[in-house]
Amino acid sequence: MVSRLSSNEHRVTKRAPLAKTKSRSKLNAGSVDRVETDVLLSIKSVHLANIISQKKNHEYRKYRLRDGVKRLWFYETADEGGKSAITHVAVIPDSVRHTPGSVPAEPFGIGNEDFNAGRKVSKYGYPILELYELVRPVTLDEMKSKWAMGGAPMGWRYVGSRLWADRWGESGDRNDKVKKVF
Repeated sequence: MVSRLSSNEHRVTKRAPLAKTKSRSKLNAGSVDRVETDVLLSIKSVHLANIISQKKNHEYRKYRLRDGVKRLWFYETADEGGKSAITHVAVIPDSVRHTPGSVPAEPFGIGNEDFNAGRKVSKYGYPILELYELVRPVTLDEMKSKWAMGGAPMGWRYVGSRLWADRWGESGDRNDKVKKVF
C-alpha cells in the first residue's frame, strides 16, 4: 500500500551506515537523514535562466526519479556567470514522469519538441509547476562545511533533512526562506 503525502509533508528516511572507503564522501560516511520528496540536481545557468523566464517548462534528465519526488533543488553551476550555489527549488508533480512523445505541445517550452521526437539524450521529462528562489542560496563552501556534502553535486541526490528544514521547512515559516518566482 502506497501512502500519499500532503503538499506540506515530506518523507525522511535514515540510511544505514556505509563502509568507509577512500572514494566515499563525508556525507556517505555514516547514517544520514534525507528527504525523499526532494532531490538536488546540478543545472547550467543558461537552462536555469530559461526556467526562470518560463521559456523552459520541463527539466529533462537521463534518469527516472522515483514517484513521490516533488521538488527539484537546482545547484546552479559556475559556467557563464552561474553562482556555484543552490539557488532555486522547482515543484514538480509527484508521479508524472514524461517519456519521449508524451510532453504536451502546448504550452510551448524550449526542448519539448526535441524531447518528444527522441532527439535528446534525456529519457525523462519533469514538468515544472512552480519555482521558488532561495532567500539565502546555499554556496558551494557552505555545502562542504555546514552540510557535509563533499563538493558540487554530480547526477542527483536526496536533500538532507537539516538542509531541507533550514532552507525550505514547514509552510508556516517558508516566506522567510523562499520567494515565489511563479
